[in-house]
Amino acid sequence: MSLFRTLQSSPATITLFHNAKLPLSNKVYDILNKTYETLPEKPKYDFQIDLAKNQMPTYDQYQIFVNKFLKTEQSKQTLHNCFPFLHDRQTELLNSNGKVITVKGIDWSNKIFNQHDYQLIYDTFNKLINESTDLSIHTNPADIFKAPLVVDWDQDLLAGDEETLKTLLAKYTNQE
Repeated sequence: MSLFRTLQSSPATITLFHNAKLPLSNKVYDILNKTYETLPEKPKYDFQIDLAKNQMPTYDQYQIFVNKFLKTEQSKQTLHNCFPFLHDRQTELLNSNGKVITVKGIDWSNKIFNQHDYQLIYDTFNKLINESTDLSIHTNPADIFKAPLVVDWDQDLLAGDEETLKTLLAKYTNQE
């Protein structure tokens, strides 16, 4: 926990990047919410849930993940699973002029998005989520960013399924 947050007695924040159209995302949301609601009073106020519905991480958030959170293979795999087009395939994105461009996924071990690449990804995702009637592009938003992604900013942990979520929540559920 940061010194600033300790001095303020502020709770940690757990962000869930959530897509209600995906069964796994709903399951993770239910577990996170039920865990929070069933906690005794003290641990319940040790964290708060930030729901980012139909959103993907910003470039700054992505940089924090890469620079601080990828200490374990599990964290790397969780982040990798959230960006399916990196699995050596092609995806259509929109450039700044709104024209469709094809981007080929590359080997994850060497991929750290630069700000320009990430902006293409982010803008395309948002356009697809907010304007799903655009027929100029044949990409599903879940092909660009696939929820769920759970972020515990206090512990520098990522989770993307039931098992990794239990690991993330252990700090809060194992208190006396």
